[in-house]
Amino acid sequence: MKKVQIVTDSTADLPEKLIEEYNIVVVPLKVIFSGKETYRDGVDISTEQFYRRLVESREAVTTSQPTPGEFASVYASLPSPSVISIHISGAMSGTCQSAGIARKMVRGADIEVIDSKSVSMGLGLIVLEAARAASKGKTKEEILKIIYDLQARLQVYFIVDSLEYLVRGGRIGMATAFLGTILNIKPLLFLKDGLVQPYEKIRGRAKAIERLVQIVEEETAGQRIKCSIVHGMDPAGMEQICRKIRPGLNCAEPVISQLGAVVGTHTGPGVVGIVFAPEG
Repeated sequence: MKKVQIVTDSTADLPEKLIEEYNIVVVPLKVIFSGKETYRDGVDISTEQFYRRLVESREAVTTSQPTPGEFASVYASLPSPSVISIHISGAMSGTCQSAGIARKMVRGADIEVIDSKSVSMGLGLIVLEAARAASKGKTKEEILKIIYDLQARLQVYFIVDSLEYLVRGGRIGMATAFLGTILNIKPLLFLKDGLVQPYEKIRGRAKAIERLVQIVEEETAGQRIKCSIVHGMDPAGMEQICRKIRPGLNCAEPVISQLGAVVGTHTGPGVVGIVFAPEG
């Protein structure tokens, strides 16, 4: 039995292969179409089904966090003596709050709830490193140190085709400064203190992608990095993006991740981004 079980939520957007390899427990958030049809992210609706419906139907889509009861049920079922539960930024979602309430509902449990202050593979890379450490038999204290060290170094930059979805979902933070931009301007955004913030306006997707690579090079100065390339529902475009991005990254194995339904609700289908941290 592992000393520590790692738990996260579906906004981590971790590839299924890694979830299975490292025995990560994922609690799903929900997407709600037109206020009446509710689906568990990655359970009741596939990523492909979600994006197709999002684009074709133009229905109103909202999201909701797991309830404390749902978290408590998961925690109570885990055999490991200690649990580290790592979640989407508390500034974006009430998921951490639900997990914190659930922790108190499970008597005698050793559960640590952590606000990643990030989302998608920003959260995912933290979870992945924690799960790797747990699989090697590291103690809870050792894993927590790994988490907080990585969290302090992690950076998230991304491009969206439109701010429409971030505006709808209320997750836009100070990026409202980019509203009303002219045609073909691609907003380059980043995460700071767990919120979406404006970085630059760039004309055209190709130049925006080149700027993403440049930012990584500027921020890391050639150091080896842990990284992930994330995208919405655009497999063909992703191949093109990888060809442009990967040669400029000093990263042995970038994790390629497709944004799931909950994150996709707020970014839309045309998003591409880079998550990275210098190796410690």
